[in-house]
Amino acid sequence: MDQDAVKVCEKCEGCRLVQIPNAPEPMQRRTLPVKAWVDIAIDFLGPLPSGEYILVVIDYFSRHVDLEIMTTITAKETIKRLDKIFRLWGNPRTITLDNAKQFAATDLEDYCRTKGIFLNHTSPYWPQANGEVERQNRSLLKRLRIANALYGTWRAEMDQYLEMYNNTHHSTTGKAPNELLQNGKLRTKFPELDDLATAVPSADFADRDRSQKSSGKEREDTKRRAKPCDIVVGDVVFIRN
Repeated sequence: MDQDAVKVCEKCEGCRLVQIPNAPEPMQRRTLPVKAWVDIAIDFLGPLPSGEYILVVIDYFSRHVDLEIMTTITAKETIKRLDKIFRLWGNPRTITLDNAKQFAATDLEDYCRTKGIFLNHTSPYWPQANGEVERQNRSLLKRLRIANALYGTWRAEMDQYLEMYNNTHHSTTGKAPNELLQNGKLRTKFPELDDLATAVPSADFADRDRSQKSSGKEREDTKRRAKPCDIVVGDVVFIRN
């Protein structure tokens, strides 16, 4: 009788509709690219209270960030800003981006095709797939809010934030984004002892990146109670509305 009761409950349509969704899949960390400016990610932050948007561009290898303030975020204007950045750093191999209408426009697809760039669109409604730029957006937004509250303006603070971030050692790689992007340190107001320092092997930051990602993955998977999904092609499933 107990087994019969279990079978009845498992087939209850109402219970299946309102039960707790499946646990998330274990995290899959992105492999570090072989060099700088090969794989990049882009996203828009905004609209800000001023009505403006910020185009955020981040390099997966170096974590270098470029920012462009925009009043309109059409595909043509986005191409114009990307072209400005690409003239400085060159054409990347792939761009990871979401499915916003300006990113899904044929104009951007045609532009990237002529540049030999592959567009890697993330799954709809799943910003975690572009986690690097999403985390950068949170940090940037926090800084802009502080600047607006204390000084009444955020533009000057944004430039200072960008300079500080790109020239400060990253917590994952252990090196400044500008150093990895340009294969050398830029001179800042902080004193350096480059002529006395021992050169660090080039693979050092890659090993550190893998170690940080591995420990972070295990921690996040445990916290999210993630487990591999047993859904296969052909299964009938419910999706959250």
